Amino acid sequence: MKFEVNTPNLTLKVLDKNSADLVLDFYNRNGKVFEKYEPLLGENFYTLAHQRKLLEFEQQNILKLFMIRYWIFEKDNPNRIIGTLSYRNIVRPIYESCIIGYKMDQEFTNRGYCSEAIKHTIPIITSEYGIHRIEALIMPDNAPSIHMVEKLGFKYEGLLHDKIVINGERLDHCMYAYLADN
Repeated sequence: MKFEVNTPNLTLKVLDKNSADLVLDFYNRNGKVFEKYEPLLGENFYTLAHQRKLLEFEQQNILKLFMIRYWIFEKDNPNRIIGTLSYRNIVRPIYESCIIGYKMDQEFTNRGYCSEAIKHTIPIITSEYGIHRIEALIMPDNAPSIHMVEKLGFKYEGLLHDKIVINGERLDHCMYAYLADN
């Protein structure tokens, strides 16, 4: 299990509770953008204490091989998170599948960083975790995300009606999947 991955432009790291201030800063800078695509986060989400608890919870689940979350940094700035990439709901051995999730700082979109992070972590997820199928759930109007996953080899499998509650409304999501042997 790799807790740090280096790509040509990025450093991806698994963080512990001691980095909660960096995570909180990332969400404070981008919360308004992210909230359009996520379930309601709750009143305490934007607090240091809550981010510490989330990082502790994720650390426990990473050690159990249920998920992994990388926080994305530019190589020349290791103190400012510019994105996050997670593989969660890891189910083995029968399904050998997981769900990918990602977010980029609004100042760093359209630079290819998210694609670069995914491209360099898929081999880790498929070989070290034994994952065959990676699923991406994307809102139908999120054209940049759809374009990115298609470019990375994910295939459209259909529309999931009323899949996820976003801002109190149950919304459809497109199902894309990456298969390790394709």
